[in-house]
Amino acid sequence: MAPLPPHPWRRDLEPIAGCRKQRIMMGGCPGVHAEASNPSRWRGMHELLALSSFKDQLVDSMSMQDAKPAATTMRRLTLQFRDPGVEQRYQSARGESDLQRMRLSLGAGIVINAGFAPLDYLVVSQNPTFALILRIAVVTTVFMAVLGLSWLRYFRKRLEHLAATAILAFTLVYAALIAVSNPPDVYISGYVLVILFLLVFVPVGFVNASAISWVCTVIFAALTPMTQTIDLGSLLTIYSQFAAANLMGMFALYWMERLHRLDFLSAQEIADERSRYRSLLTRILPSSIVERLERGEEGIADDYAESTVLFADIVGFTEISARSQPAAMVAFLNRVFGRYDELVERHGVEKIKTIGDAYMVAGGLPEARPDHAEAIAELALDMLSETKRMESPDGNPVQIRIGIDTGPLTAGVIGESRFLYDLWGDTVNTASRMESQGAPGRVQVSKTVYQRLRTKYRFKPLGAVDVKGKGSMTTWQLLDRLPDEESPTV
Repeated sequence: MAPLPPHPWRRDLEPIAGCRKQRIMMGGCPGVHAEASNPSRWRGMHELLALSSFKDQLVDSMSMQDAKPAATTMRRLTLQFRDPGVEQRYQSARGESDLQRMRLSLGAGIVINAGFAPLDYLVVSQNPTFALILRIAVVTTVFMAVLGLSWLRYFRKRLEHLAATAILAFTLVYAALIAVSNPPDVYISGYVLVILFLLVFVPVGFVNASAISWVCTVIFAALTPMTQTIDLGSLLTIYSQFAAANLMGMFALYWMERLHRLDFLSAQEIADERSRYRSLLTRILPSSIVERLERGEEGIADDYAESTVLFADIVGFTEISARSQPAAMVAFLNRVFGRYDELVERHGVEKIKTIGDAYMVAGGLPEARPDHAEAIAELALDMLSETKRMESPDGNPVQIRIGIDTGPLTAGVIGESRFLYDLWGDTVNTASRMESQGAPGRVQVSKTVYQRLRTKYRFKPLGAVDVKGKGSMTTWQLLDRLPDEESPTV
């Protein structure tokens, strides 16, 4: 993987990675371990470790932010996006609104056409009644039929067919009206309104609207001299008006559609950015917490009457890091923590954070679950089993210590520019002590955990243990799950 690009967070990562879990619990954060045999190597390694802990959140986000869409440019003539996927999303996004506009256009066409009926009666010199029948009965029937077709599934995605049917039918009826009524030449020029209506109001796209408009114009222009005696000058003037109306309407439609498509691209980019930021946020915070933040909730802090906390730590990590190159340690921790992350997801618990070689998990939050202690116990046993199959960078077996405690705690979001979901309370401190003062390859648990799980799991009593900051505590070692036939009846 390519190196991470410079990022303003980087300057804050090294001291975070250099803190041992135990020292954070005690309020200290020296940044490096005094026992490290090679301080310069340790600092360099921890910087890489810190970057690695954020790698999954940052690399994808920053690479996507820098990358531009491969083919979202529009074709100059047709305005279609060069990327078929983007074009399909555009058509899908506009489908419902275009359908409503089509229905509105057909309704408006019926009303506008009927509004010219009184003018027909006053102006036409021949067969005014027949002209009214053509305009009112025939055109209205055709438009109503096309409007009804718009509710059929086949035509809902083929609006250009509806537009072509309506405009072609009106063109033929209007040509027939002129043929039977012998109106003045200005009636012939009125076809310009049909052209502009199609190009400006009917939502079938630039290419389809232009094609329908020119075809219908040519048909109407060809029929007109067949039914009317018009001098050449007037005919050329009318044809020029038709051509000018088509060109002006196409120009207006071209730029309107272009702006619509650019607006769609902008909306898509905003949606993509929001999705990327949300994806990054859900890698750092629980999904339910992200949803609360998106709703504008501030100062998120929740008290939990009972949750289970697990701490795990790699045994001899300081010595391993002193013998290994920083890049090898990063790869090693990625393998270890990556596998633990899979186990956390499988058992439905919440990873809280990693600090150097420490791994912190909680069950029963932010969504409560009654079996949180059992889920954490299963996770601990699986982590031990999985770790036995791992090797350190120098080829030696890997061991971990695990500590667990159950009890009340507080969880909340801290930070403004960089959010962190963290836990506080005696339960957290006790779980940390169970791990730090435990033995390699073992899961040490508190009395609370033992009492809750003793009917389902096998434990080995460890007796009274002097726990720093807690005094003498009776602890147990979690061994494995009891077979069903050995589980005592409660």
